[in-house]
Amino acid sequence: MKTIRALRLDQGWTQFELALRVGVQPQAVYFWESGRRMPQVPQMRKLGQLFGICSDEIVLEPVSDPFAGTGHRARATRQQGEHPPGRDPDGRAVTRIRDASAGARDDP
Repeated sequence: MKTIRALRLDQGWTQFELALRVGVQPQAVYFWESGRRMPQVPQMRKLGQLFGICSDEIVLEPVSDPFAGTGHRARATRQQGEHPPGRDPDGRAVTRIRDASAGARDDP
C-alpha cells in the first residue's frame, strides 16, 4: 500500500502530469498529497486504473488542519487587561466618527 505521492513518483510523473491524466486541476493533486483534501470516488477509481491497482490499496493522507501543530493562532496574543482592537474596554464595537470638516473640504 502506497500513498498517491509514492505511486506518482514511481511512475516518474509530476503533479501536473498526474492531474492531466486524472482530469483535475494540478492544485487538487497537491491537496491530496499534502492531506488537505481527499479525492472523490471517481477520481480514486481513475487513480487505481492509472497505477494498475485497486483504489482501496491507495493510502490517503489524513485531512489535516493546516495550522495544527504549527503554533499558529488566529488571534494576536494580548497582554492581560488589553482589549481587542476595535472594541472598547466593555467589549462594544468602536466606530470611527468621520471629521465633518475633513469631508466638506473644498480643494481647488
